[in-house]
Amino acid sequence: MIVENIIENSLFPLKSSDSVDFAMETMLSSQISTLPVIENEEIIGFIESSSLIELKPKTKIKGLLKNNPGWIINEQHYYSEALKRFSEFKADCLAVVDTENKFKGIVSKTSLLNFIARSYTLTAEGSVICIEMIARNYSLNELNRIIENEDAKILGVSIFNIPDSSRIMINIKLNTVFTDRIILALQRFGYEITASFYNNHDVSDSESRYKSLLKYLEF
Repeated sequence: MIVENIIENSLFPLKSSDSVDFAMETMLSSQISTLPVIENEEIIGFIESSSLIELKPKTKIKGLLKNNPGWIINEQHYYSEALKRFSEFKADCLAVVDTENKFKGIVSKTSLLNFIARSYTLTAEGSVICIEMIARNYSLNELNRIIENEDAKILGVSIFNIPDSSRIMINIKLNTVFTDRIILALQRFGYEITASFYNNHDVSDSESRYKSLLKYLEF
């Protein structure tokens, strides 16, 4: 999914001729603390609500703009780039531009998080297995082979560095809540399983283990 598809239609930029009170009112109603300021479809800076406190209401915002190129993103970038920029540049929103640097819209943290929350990987019934290992030993092909041999599918993978080490944490979303056999299979191949989680509250842990045992006895 590209950034163009997660632009928030309820957010609008400010103009340099806008006043402090109009800018504050706009940000308050939008529940956002930063907005881009544009002229002739081009971004000339950003205004933050914190910089407007105690200023005279009719003051024009033109002289109060903050220049931060990291808060501008191309509409064709993958959504993960937006996520990275929110973290790296501490942005409250990102201004979206086209290939000619013309303003296209705004992506907020809320719109991005709502998009991610709706992803099939997060919403699908299943479970998550957490694996810790040395980074150079990671092979998605091998993990996929082991898991598919146990009649399950990988729906998504998240990988995180473990600080001050050469190890990584791999979170694997599966399409099943019956993970006992999968965990045992992974452990047979030397994988260190640190945790597992389920998102189907209708299946108790004992029932999960019982069905896994029945499935095992079929072979």
